[in-house]
Amino acid sequence: MFSDQQDRHAQMARLDPRDTNGDGVVSPEEAAAYIRDYLDSASPEERSQIMKDYFGGMSPDQRQQMGTALGQSPVNAGRPLNADNDDDLVNAYTRTAQAPAQDGRSPLEAAFSQGGVLNSPLVKAGLVGLAGIIGSRMLRR
Repeated sequence: MFSDQQDRHAQMARLDPRDTNGDGVVSPEEAAAYIRDYLDSASPEERSQIMKDYFGGMSPDQRQQMGTALGQSPVNAGRPLNADNDDDLVNAYTRTAQAPAQDGRSPLEAAFSQGGVLNSPLVKAGLVGLAGIIGSRMLRR
């Protein structure tokens, strides 16, 4: 169970060099995989609160960039997405993170990979930051 993975939570909370592939950096792809695991197992209430905290810390421009990128994900195609609405962002992010993997990666991992729609350094740093927020919160339980 996800909540029993204390070492992994501690790693993400500290952004410790003991990352999953041992290269000394928690990559956006590793953070995306961690976030996907969390979103798959967290209660809807806990997931919503952490994600709202995350989006609440973004500037309006960052929120707009995130909303635009999430709206480009195939799992969100045709769904209205208001980047000023926390619930819209949380739902779009969660759908992207929990969509079935293709080519061995979730759509969230693909979005943050080289050439992905969320490939900007600023957004990638935010993804690693979100992994840190989740890790810290899970350790405080």
